[in-house]
Amino acid sequence: MHGTETQRQILDEITGPLGVDFDTGSPLEIIQEPGYIDSPVATHDFAAAALGAFGKATATIGNMRGLGSQSISIDRRHAGLVLNSIAYHFQAGWQLDISPVHTPVNNFFSTKDGRHVMYNGAYPHLREGILKFLNCIGEHDPIADATRRYDAQDLEDQLSALGLCTTIVRDREEWLAHPQGKAIAAAPVIELTKIADGPPEPFLEDVLRPLESIRVLEFARVLAGPTIGRSLAEQGADVIHGRHPYLDHIFPFEVETGWGKKAAYLDYQSEHDRSLILHLLETTDVFIDGLRHGAMASAGYSIEELTRRKKNLIIVQLDCYGFQGPWAERRGWEQLAQSCTGLANIHSANKERLSLIPAYFNDYGTGLLGALGVTAAIIRRATEGGSWLVRVALAKTAMLATRYHNNTEPHVPITQEDLEKYLVDQDSPLGVLTRVAPPIQFERTRSMSAKAGTAPGSDTLNLGWDADSSSLAQLPHRPTEIFKLKQVHWKANQTL
Repeated sequence: MHGTETQRQILDEITGPLGVDFDTGSPLEIIQEPGYIDSPVATHDFAAAALGAFGKATATIGNMRGLGSQSISIDRRHAGLVLNSIAYHFQAGWQLDISPVHTPVNNFFSTKDGRHVMYNGAYPHLREGILKFLNCIGEHDPIADATRRYDAQDLEDQLSALGLCTTIVRDREEWLAHPQGKAIAAAPVIELTKIADGPPEPFLEDVLRPLESIRVLEFARVLAGPTIGRSLAEQGADVIHGRHPYLDHIFPFEVETGWGKKAAYLDYQSEHDRSLILHLLETTDVFIDGLRHGAMASAGYSIEELTRRKKNLIIVQLDCYGFQGPWAERRGWEQLAQSCTGLANIHSANKERLSLIPAYFNDYGTGLLGALGVTAAIIRRATEGGSWLVRVALAKTAMLATRYHNNTEPHVPITQEDLEKYLVDQDSPLGVLTRVAPPIQFERTRSMSAKAGTAPGSDTLNLGWDADSSSLAQLPHRPTEIFKLKQVHWKANQTL
């Protein structure tokens, strides 16, 4: 690997426990372009290392399938854009609106005992629940006044008991001494476990892309889980994203993480849709469970039931706080993972007030780690057989980042020239969409999404696996022209 010492350390830490030997004939080079994220946390180095590791695993699969070895390159600045890719997503030149993420509830607030808590109310029912508990309107000052009536621990305990999202802002040492921090500290950032025996599953060859014919069934909500499926789709996987038609959603996130997938309405609790899901499961390679931990199992899709019905299945589970400890089933978001683990505290050092890393670091970062875990499981399934469980969590990603906060380079803000360099246009049912280009550059096989993002449920009546969607004769995307053709409506600070 041609990269910095920090990049090599992160890559070694995330890949070491996976038990995979990467193809030595596929070298990785990280192009050391300057970062734009202003933080002491090594965000760009993490993104470059995670994408590089995923690229190495993908190239290894390609070599095993007869595509040969090939070099890989990652532009460090481009890699960092992936951690904010929702902020650089446009429809017909208009930036998609993610204002629900910036609701006044989503912020740091002081408590009666002099501490701080972070709330998350991006979904309406979460926001309304917090405001009802605080007995105030949804504006900053009334929320701040109401919060100061409580001690931090009381807020964390009582709101969490109601299924709402809040956490105390802790430093790294306090989190590591906390029962939940202790419970997940020993677990690797990507947990990869063989959960059932089975014969080795050889790869289909005669393919044009490394993950071609790998079938992925995804039940996940913003943002980490859908990023796993999108990352796999960019390397040729056939991905179906299923979501309940009436659960809260944030439309721009659905579109932005929907690239490369079919988008179907599926109520996994109804008998009719259950039969459809189980039919798809018969030929599924990867089942992504990104809902609240335990929800799919209680609906009849437990690990035991899934592996009983489909041999050699790879199951991916992700949540906020990990799968051990008292918070295993607690709801959480990007902002909460940054706050509870000490990551926000580290980022805010020498600042006047607490602030978050201005990126969806844990969401997109955990998605990249999940995709790496899947490719490692695919490699091990081909050689060892059996079913495999991949587990990743936002808090574990954040805990890894708390060990890498040695970034001292001045940040270089994103310019229009950067967007023209790193963004691409693609035709879609929603018109011309513009997004951050797939960041992994292979020597021969191209990273691309055969399908552009689309509205939720668009493929419900066309539900089934595609035969050849990954084998395109030419790239479906093109260098962006929207910045030259018209006035583009872009808010440069539309991040966390």
